[in-house]
Amino acid sequence: MLGLKRQRPGSRHARWLGYALISLMLSALTACGTSAPANTTHSGPINAVTTMSVLADMIHNVGGERVRVRNIIPLGAGPEDYQPTPEAARAVAEADIVFYNGFGLEEWLGDLFAGARRPGQPQVAVAEGLEPLDRGAAFAQGNPHFWMSAALGARYAERIRDGLIGVDPAGRASYTANAERYIGQLLALNAELKQQAAALPPAARKLVTNHDAFPYFAREYGFTIVGNLLGNAEAEPSASDLAALVGSIKAQRVKAVFGEAQFSPKLAEALASEAQVRVVTNLYTDTLGEPGTPGASYVEMLRYDMRAIVKVLR
Repeated sequence: MLGLKRQRPGSRHARWLGYALISLMLSALTACGTSAPANTTHSGPINAVTTMSVLADMIHNVGGERVRVRNIIPLGAGPEDYQPTPEAARAVAEADIVFYNGFGLEEWLGDLFAGARRPGQPQVAVAEGLEPLDRGAAFAQGNPHFWMSAALGARYAERIRDGLIGVDPAGRASYTANAERYIGQLLALNAELKQQAAALPPAARKLVTNHDAFPYFAREYGFTIVGNLLGNAEAEPSASDLAALVGSIKAQRVKAVFGEAQFSPKLAEALASEAQVRVVTNLYTDTLGEPGTPGASYVEMLRYDMRAIVKVLR
C-alpha cells in the first residue's frame, strides 16, 4: 500500500532550536536600539512585513509606491510549519506594520511578536472578522485558508487598506484608490472563476487534495471535497487512511488527485496511481510561484488553479 511520507520541513526539536536562535537575535536587536516606536513620521516608504507571499502581493497592489513589503516565508514554503529565523525576527523588529493571516495559521508568530515587536507597532490579522468553516479538532479556530476564494481575498484587501491608512494617514487617498481598483479586479476574477467552474457538470466537481486548503474555494465555486492526504500538520498519513481515501475516490468516481507546489508530488502521484485516476501536482495554495511561473501573483494563482482543475475534471 502507499507507505510514503510527505515532504514538509519541521520538527518540534528543530523549532525549539530555531526559537533559541531567535532569542539571541532579539537580545542583540534590543541592545542595538532597533525598537523605536513604529508610529513616527515617515520620510520614505512604509516598511510592511508579511508572513505569506500571497499577502505580500496583495499589499503591493494596495500600497503601491508608498509601501516597501518584506515577506518572511520564502516562496515555495507554507506558513503552517515554517520555522522562524533570526532574519524573520529582525524583519518584524524593523517593521512599521505587520500583516498576517490569523486563525491559527501562523502559530509560531506569537514568539516573534513577544520579543521583536516595536512599541506601538500595528499587527493586522487580515482574516479577522470572517466566518470560518471546519471549526473543530483540526482547526480550533476554523480553517484559515480564506484567500482561496477571490471574494474573501477582496475582504483581505479592505483590511490591508485600513491597516496602511492607520500607520500612514497621509496616504489615505492613494490606498483607498488602489484598494478600490484591486477589489474590483478580485471581484471580477471571482465571477470569472465561477463561470469556469459552472462549465463542469456538478457530478464532476469533486476534489481530493494534498491538504485542507480548499474549503472556501469549494464553497465559492461549487465543488465537493472528497478528502485530502494530509489531515494533520504533525502526523503522517497512515496506510489505512490512504486505503480509505482510495475507496472514496473509486466510490464517488473522482476523476483526479490534486497536489500542491509546496509539497513533494510523490504521495499524490502514488495515490492517483493506486486509484487509477489522473493527477495534477502543481496547484498553488499557501505560497505563490516564482516569478515567471503561472502562480506568480495572487490573481494568477487562483486563475491558474481553476484552469488546471477544470481541464482535468472535464
